Amino acid sequence: MTWFHDRLRSDEDILVLPGAHDALSARLLARAGSEAVYCGGFASTAAQYALPDLGLLSLTEMAEIYRRIKQASLGKPLIVDGDAGYGGLLNVERMVAAFASVGVDAFHIEDQVLPKRCGHLDGKDVVARDEAVARVQTAVACSAPYGMGVIARTDAIAVHGLDEALLRAHAFLEVGASAVFIDAPQTLDQIKVIPQDIHGPAIFNAAETGIVVPPTDAALTAMGYAAVLHPLATIMASAQAIMARFPKAGEPDAPLTFSKLNEVLGTHDYLARERQWAKAPHVA
Repeated sequence: MTWFHDRLRSDEDILVLPGAHDALSARLLARAGSEAVYCGGFASTAAQYALPDLGLLSLTEMAEIYRRIKQASLGKPLIVDGDAGYGGLLNVERMVAAFASVGVDAFHIEDQVLPKRCGHLDGKDVVARDEAVARVQTAVACSAPYGMGVIARTDAIAVHGLDEALLRAHAFLEVGASAVFIDAPQTLDQIKVIPQDIHGPAIFNAAETGIVVPPTDAALTAMGYAAVLHPLATIMASAQAIMARFPKAGEPDAPLTFSKLNEVLGTHDYLARERQWAKAPHVA
């Protein structure tokens, strides 16, 4: 089994995974004593390209980001975001090989349709359950020779509700996922139910995006979660510090929110253009 698989099933405290967005933040987290370093798609896309998390970057671009972060992490394990696998099942196979080549220790892969978007934005959709399971099963099989852990993520709550998300989580564990990650629960009751229902390690995304106030790490431990992601903590703090040091004229000095960061990245403008292109007349 992998380090990640064994760590989540140990008697140790909850695995806290702070999110790096570039090499410097990874180095600082490693020096601070973080057990492992996490890098998610939203933070790295924003930090490296000032783009929103709408599936705009290629596997090659993301693998290069992860390579730099791994090199800066002082030997700490690195867990990254595999999005929706960058295409079909053969693309998943290629993604796994790319991640292995840069030293990734574990990654999560999700069931969104392509192009995917940040799990905390509206307008998501997911593939059929069978296709989602095949995606995870392929990732597990391809990762085994490299000793990488696979986290199976589902975004089905927003589309089909909690019951479907739980069914997918069970199926993902049955095909060998090291852990499951049900993203963007909408209430505290849902957050509590997930680890109780799942017969395997559950991971919580503590991104402060406004959908629900994330419980503390201690509360998540009591609920039964095996790990917690803090994917936006460092980039939000960094962006807040820059905006406070060099404020925009006429803009109030207020705490940076997820909504405000998306405004800076132009997320809604990108989505509006996507809708515009989708409505364009098709010429035979």
